[in-house]
Amino acid sequence: MTNVGKGHIERLPSGSYRVRVYAGTDPLTGKEIRLKATAKTAEHAQAELARLLEQASVGQQPESHATVGYLLDQYMAVADLDVSTRQGYEGYIRRTIKPALGGMELRKLRGPVLDTFYARLRRCGDLRCDGRPFTEHRNVPVLSIDPGDPRPAYRQIADTIAEMISSGQLRTGERLPSVREMTEGGLRPASARHALSVLTEEGLITSRQGRGSFVTEGTTTSGSPRSRRRDHDCAREGCQPHRCKPMSAGTVRQIHAILSGAFVTAVRWEWITRNPAASAKLPKNRRRPAVALSQPGSEGHCRCTGGSSGTRDLSMARGRNRRAPR
Repeated sequence: MTNVGKGHIERLPSGSYRVRVYAGTDPLTGKEIRLKATAKTAEHAQAELARLLEQASVGQQPESHATVGYLLDQYMAVADLDVSTRQGYEGYIRRTIKPALGGMELRKLRGPVLDTFYARLRRCGDLRCDGRPFTEHRNVPVLSIDPGDPRPAYRQIADTIAEMISSGQLRTGERLPSVREMTEGGLRPASARHALSVLTEEGLITSRQGRGSFVTEGTTTSGSPRSRRRDHDCAREGCQPHRCKPMSAGTVRQIHAILSGAFVTAVRWEWITRNPAASAKLPKNRRRPAVALSQPGSEGHCRCTGGSSGTRDLSMARGRNRRAPR
């Protein structure tokens, strides 16, 4: 191993060389920043070491291994957004962008990758969908309210979920349906929200901002994962065949705006040298054709006023508005 300043070159078993340079600590996270590179020859390794040392001296962040997910975290930490816009961005990042692109290195991201990603969303917004039929399994059965039950609606929902947690049907750390998902099943939003709040107060679930509600550790008492999978009943749980729901062009363009803003920031921070979103092709927003309004006195206008009866009513109204002769 050869040490040179704050960096060193290491010979790998494969015969290649690994270059590492210490570049200080991140002022926000306090973590050490280490720049890395690989080379096939000793001469190339020396050149990489010189490049990384220069990069560290000017305070650049390591761009070679930075991922899209890491960039989005850093971008959202400094982005100047209002509350509603920030919440919308965080939702798109959490549900769609990170699951699909979060682990990809920035330097490997190109326009064709984004084109494929956008086309996939236009076919179906569910990232699990690959075009083949599959069943959307649910771990929580469809929640319903019994009108004959003296308990209030929120208490019925809370007791049902609590029973599933205590029986082991819901595992530790498993995510519960959101308020929106419960309302899609016919529940009132206020009742669903109140039920989750009660379960949180009872210590059965834990709410994580922007991520949802999860079963608290140590609350399940029986049942193994294998037995729970064997006892799964699609009819009881309300599992349904997947139906593709294409994402609208406007939503895809919104996701592109988030990515483009993050990439512009990465270029400004000198993490990358170009914005990969600049070469991506966006779906077109299809505008609805404008409906021409008919002119007063036309045939269409007469039909809107009810034909002859409408004309008669209009004449009577005009007669009442006339001033009586003196």
